[in-house]
Amino acid sequence: MNPVAVVRAAHTVRDELDHLMGGASEELRGRLDLLLAEEGKQPPGSLADAVIMLIAQYGPAWERLAMLLRLNNHVTAEELVPSLADSAGPDWPPAAPSPGSPSAASSSTGPSSAGSTDPGLPHAGSRGADWLLSSGPHASSLEQPPSAPAAPATDRGPSMIGRLTDAFRRRRGERDAAPADRRTQDAFPLIESLAEVVGGWGVEVDVGLSPGQGGGGAAASPSGEPVDLDVQIIAEGFEAPGGWRVRLLADGASPYPKATLNLIALPQEQPETVRQIQTIHSVHGQVTGFGVRSISVLDSPGKLGQNVPPEPVAGTRVRLTGLEEPADITVVIVHGDRPGRLWWTYQSPHFITPDQAESSDLGMRTSEFGRRLTERGHLSEDVGRRVASKIPRGFWDLLNAVAGRVAPRRPSVLILSQEPHVPWELAVLEQPVDPSVPRYLNCQTMTGRWPIGGRRPELPPPVRVRGDSMAVVYSAAEAHSLVTAYGATQVAPLFGDILNMFGRSPDIIHFAAADSTPSAPGQGLGGAPFVFLEGSGDPQAFLLAGASGVVAPLWSDGPVGGRLAQGFYGRCFGGEPPAEVLRSLRSQSPATLAAYQFYGHPSLRLTRSQPPGA
Repeated sequence: MNPVAVVRAAHTVRDELDHLMGGASEELRGRLDLLLAEEGKQPPGSLADAVIMLIAQYGPAWERLAMLLRLNNHVTAEELVPSLADSAGPDWPPAAPSPGSPSAASSSTGPSSAGSTDPGLPHAGSRGADWLLSSGPHASSLEQPPSAPAAPATDRGPSMIGRLTDAFRRRRGERDAAPADRRTQDAFPLIESLAEVVGGWGVEVDVGLSPGQGGGGAAASPSGEPVDLDVQIIAEGFEAPGGWRVRLLADGASPYPKATLNLIALPQEQPETVRQIQTIHSVHGQVTGFGVRSISVLDSPGKLGQNVPPEPVAGTRVRLTGLEEPADITVVIVHGDRPGRLWWTYQSPHFITPDQAESSDLGMRTSEFGRRLTERGHLSEDVGRRVASKIPRGFWDLLNAVAGRVAPRRPSVLILSQEPHVPWELAVLEQPVDPSVPRYLNCQTMTGRWPIGGRRPELPPPVRVRGDSMAVVYSAAEAHSLVTAYGATQVAPLFGDILNMFGRSPDIIHFAAADSTPSAPGQGLGGAPFVFLEGSGDPQAFLLAGASGVVAPLWSDGPVGGRLAQGFYGRCFGGEPPAEVLRSLRSQSPATLAAYQFYGHPSLRLTRSQPPGA
């Protein structure tokens, strides 16, 4: 890929951000401007790599960048970011609403009078305070309830993307070839509507499943077993009189079902506002897909027909079969129409959850809020209370109900978030599940988080990961303890050595020190290894590149990570989920181990076919 072409296309995307993302474009524009200002100062290859990894996190912008490069340079998305091959894609902070809309949860994301959820009806509306009383086996199928990037490295070698292409594709090809029929069991989000609507007018939105670009296979299971699929909409700046969720039946006769939801665009003062319609797909309380598309809201009918067609739907594949255990609670957090506004929805296999999203407002950019929480490099209950104050009431109500339902075991919580900056896991509980351990959410529950918004990483996160082979990136001359304890291969923190390591595709990659973590990990990782970072690094980039799970610190913790590692793996190989191992260790020493976050499914387990040294 010509790095000059990448930067040129990025300038075009930057100029079109208002149309692509509406009110949510401000944060990406600020981050992209900082990178584009480095043009002529940094090596073109490194700058292009940094631009790609930034824009890849914002779906509509990513789709536009890929389109420009495909049209002008005949480049496919897979060639653009080979580490994301076959699923290359985006995350986006979604936009949506009218600037004049109220900030309360009952405002622009939904009607104040949504319909009720009824298992016998196709449309699921919002429920009142009695939603927690509805539960049972059938209820589970109806549950739906960035700081600026661092300047590119100044290395003078070829682009990391270009040099690692073969290793990425080799590893990715092995993964995709394994389950031969998986593609026949997946589909893609369907979001169809008019490209534009006038404020105050209604618009029909078809949601469901689409065969996607390939068009082959069927979404339902090969056996024809029916699958209940729930599709929930988040659309700030709209009302939904009939409710925000619909249940669909996918089976052999109807592998790509769809249904129509009626939305009403709220009146606005601006001539045009680009908003986002986002869909959350779930099966039995487990989120299995996510989609987003834009729609223009106009202030008068006279402007109809003047806009270009909308950007295509972006998002993950939707899985219907081959699913494993869901988390007890899945929280979906997406961006709102202005920096700092977030919308929350909840899923659970135990209860029927509200279909209307709740809002929270940080009062500043998510990146700034996260930085202020972690800049001191230590945990306190004051930090935990600040985090908890920004979490909507609905989450705490659901957590209390689920904790009672699953007792005496601890509930598991999966946080699917478009924003990577706020450590929601550090929230302090007013009513602890277990008074004998610290009140932080990630001590009280088995907690994991996962990025959402783009084609990668896919949903849901894996719950089983092979751990037969391990590599430890370590700069010292003596052997690392993981070499003798678990047969790890020691790798020097040099580009060539790390490149060779990726070519061998280890199941677990442990970066033993801050200076051993690649400066651009998202571009240098293929396959689905489990990754442990002792020092600073970007977990989001590893996950976008295909990691199955990541352990990483929020702040530098000195030698704590090294002392933690051997015992951590011993317990994981003994059958405990990494999320539970970290939870119990934090509970014993929250002051020193609170820094470590887990990115992955809370029920994920590392499995070995034979003991170390066998």
